[in-house]
Amino acid sequence: MKKERGKTLLRWLILLSLFGLSLAAISIYGGTVSYSFFFAVLLVPVVCLIYLLIVYIRFRIYQEIGSRTVVSGQPVSYFFTLQNEDHFAFSSVRVNFYSSFSRIEKLPENPEYELLPGDRYTYETRIICRYRGEYDVGVKEVILTDFFRLFHFRYRYPGAVRATVLPKIIEVEEIASIRRLLAQMQLEAKNEATEPDAVLRDYVPGDPEKLISWRMSARAGKLKVRNMIREERNGISIFFETFREEDEKPESYLPAENKLLEIVIALALYAVKRQIPVSILDSIHTKPDELRSMQAFRDFYDRTSSLMFGRAAQTTRIFSDPMFMQNFAQSKLVFLALRSFPAELLPFLEKLVRSGIYVVVYLVTEEDAPETALTTFGERMKVNPVRPDDDLAEVL
Repeated sequence: MKKERGKTLLRWLILLSLFGLSLAAISIYGGTVSYSFFFAVLLVPVVCLIYLLIVYIRFRIYQEIGSRTVVSGQPVSYFFTLQNEDHFAFSSVRVNFYSSFSRIEKLPENPEYELLPGDRYTYETRIICRYRGEYDVGVKEVILTDFFRLFHFRYRYPGAVRATVLPKIIEVEEIASIRRLLAQMQLEAKNEATEPDAVLRDYVPGDPEKLISWRMSARAGKLKVRNMIREERNGISIFFETFREEDEKPESYLPAENKLLEIVIALALYAVKRQIPVSILDSIHTKPDELRSMQAFRDFYDRTSSLMFGRAAQTTRIFSDPMFMQNFAQSKLVFLALRSFPAELLPFLEKLVRSGIYVVVYLVTEEDAPETALTTFGERMKVNPVRPDDDLAEVL
């Protein structure tokens, strides 16, 4: 780029030198030849600008992808054509592509095209979208240069392709992060099977009133609830954060949001295939998605491309909502997929653990997990830091 600027500056210096010589020739010699030389030099920039305007109006790009709805990481066909439909040559055309969130296979790197009348460059290749979401792919901008290379006209291509990208489905045979918790759950279930009465625990806001043991509450001086684990807790719950800062750049939030949804989808598919009831909740919706079949899973997966992330989804606010707590009351195991670990989360986690629920937190961050995230509540909770570029098959 610096080399190109240097060459352009040199050409302008040559043109200005010729312009100075033409002025000197007019002053010293005058005559038709001197004035012709003067006007020729003077008109060069004007002609170059007019030429660029004509090329801008007449130049054509055609592009299309195989499907406007794609899955992240999976290639789809991509068709790209540059064409000169005019009667004069296009001296220099460069095309830049969107590259932050997508990649096009088998295209020359930063090529410069010279198109004679009727010339056409066609590429049939594939495009790969990296992250879930809706964003532009393909041609981003065009750079036109005149035949004297004095001016470079850069403009954003108006025919960008808008792709809807679904998160990747990652199927895992085992979730290593809950292996220890499962062993603890099986041990507790075995112990409970030998107890004639239901285990009592402290009351948690949102617990059904019918489970309160008033006699034991009077003895203990605080509300006690029958912990009907074997009868009522038979599924898992998944919560994922949908909060996003208003001024956050796509380069920051898209990889993290994509990884959050990949985690949720992998966990949900793991449970549904084993006929384990799944309840999925995010920061915005008050009613969870209940997945009891593969069709329900597919319906949820199809909606992930249009899930809304934004500042309105205040995760810290909902952790103190008793109704939010009640969504997890009937679960044996709760998964949390988060981008941050606020202080307000600790009391919520403590309530879950005290009520006999096992908790696994997946913290998606480029940075090291904060000290508060490493706080544990005995054997019932585990925190797993996950980087946006990690392979889920290895970290789950």
